[in-house]
Amino acid sequence: MRILRGIGAVLVWLLATVVMVLALVLSITIILLPVGLPLLALGLRLYGYGVQLMIPRTPELKRGLRKRAGLRAHGSLRGDAKRAGKKTRKTVRKKTRGLRSRLV
Repeated sequence: MRILRGIGAVLVWLLATVVMVLALVLSITIILLPVGLPLLALGLRLYGYGVQLMIPRTPELKRGLRKRAGLRAHGSLRGDAKRAGKKTRKTVRKKTRGLRSRLV
C-alpha cells in the first residue's frame, strides 16, 4: 500500500510541476495573467495533495507504535498495560543481574 501511495504522490507531483510551468508561462504575458494565477494556485494545491499521500495515516502510525512497544495489534488496554509491565520488569531484572555480576 505504501508503494502505491508513493507512486501516486510522484505522479501528482509531476502533474503539479507541469501545471506550475504552464502557469508561469501564462503569467509572463499580462493578458493571460488572470488564467495563470489560478493555475499557480492549483499547482500549489496539487503539491500539498502529494505531500498528504506521502505522510502515513493515523492507523498506520498507531500500529507501528504498538508494534515497537511489543503490544498486540488489537486488544484490550488493560491486557496491553499488563504485558508492557511484565516486559519492563523482565528487562530491568536482566539489566540489574548484568550490573551485579560486573560489580562482584
